[in-house]
Amino acid sequence: MARQLDPEESDPAGSVIERALKIERDGAQQLQRSQEQAQHLLAQARAQAAAIARRTDARISRLYGTYLQKVQRDIEKLVQANLPSGERADSAHDRAMLIQAVRRVAAKLTGIA
Repeated sequence: MARQLDPEESDPAGSVIERALKIERDGAQQLQRSQEQAQHLLAQARAQAAAIARRTDARISRLYGTYLQKVQRDIEKLVQANLPSGERADSAHDRAMLIQAVRRVAAKLTGIA
């Protein structure tokens, strides 16, 4: 009876090349999957960073608004405290001038201006 040869037995070099090509294809597929996973993780990280930035901006805006209200109240107190006793800044113009003066002084003292 004639024995049939296994293709690997008849062409060992071809078998080695085929295995090497398979390993290369598998490696390329794994690399592709890894790149896709890295892109996905990067997109998630960017989305999280954007959400954090939005929350931070909102909190800073609220804090800034609260701070401006406090400064406005402090300005009003300073204006009233520095009027000659018995007088009030009844005229809108006088009141506006006093508030502007206090703001300029506050800006200079805080280094904003």
